[in-house]
Amino acid sequence: MMLFSAARDGVTLDWALRHAAPPGTSIGLFQTPRRYYVARVDDGRVSLRDGSVPLEEVFDARVFSDDVELRWLNIDDGHGRAVTLTEDAAALPEQFEERHEPIRAVDVLRGEYLLWGRAAAHHDTGWTTLTSARIGALDVPATVPAGERAVLVTREYVARDPEHGNAYVAEERLLHLETARPGDAS
Repeated sequence: MMLFSAARDGVTLDWALRHAAPPGTSIGLFQTPRRYYVARVDDGRVSLRDGSVPLEEVFDARVFSDDVELRWLNIDDGHGRAVTLTEDAAALPEQFEERHEPIRAVDVLRGEYLLWGRAAAHHDTGWTTLTSARIGALDVPATVPAGERAVLVTREYVARDPEHGNAYVAEERLLHLETARPGDAS
């Protein structure tokens, strides 16, 4: 398995979303100094269940689907570095002229991050409200049954050091949100 990546410096988040967000519907994680947002991204357009993400305040973003992940980091006054990762070299944006050496994975591993809270409400629009006494409420663009937990599913790319043969996780890519399986939510 190969993981391909490309980058471009000096771009705004809005530009990166318009030119490199995964096609179709994906999920976005957006960090601002005041708040963390989990949003739906449809062909580069960001939406929340209620309200909007102030893109001009975002300093770090990850937008992902099962096929592509876009990462963006604010470096200087709203302009930053955008990186795209995918297993399909043809999915790399042509505007990202900095191409990286592909990662040759000897194995891939499924990973999961358990999200805080349990599903308190499911909305017909494809959103679920997760709640926790310590955190409060967070709307996520996923369908999670009431009382259940959610996980962020990842894929880890295991590579082998050519000199010594040691295996290591060379990269991790975010894929999607899903309902936690029994045993995940203990």
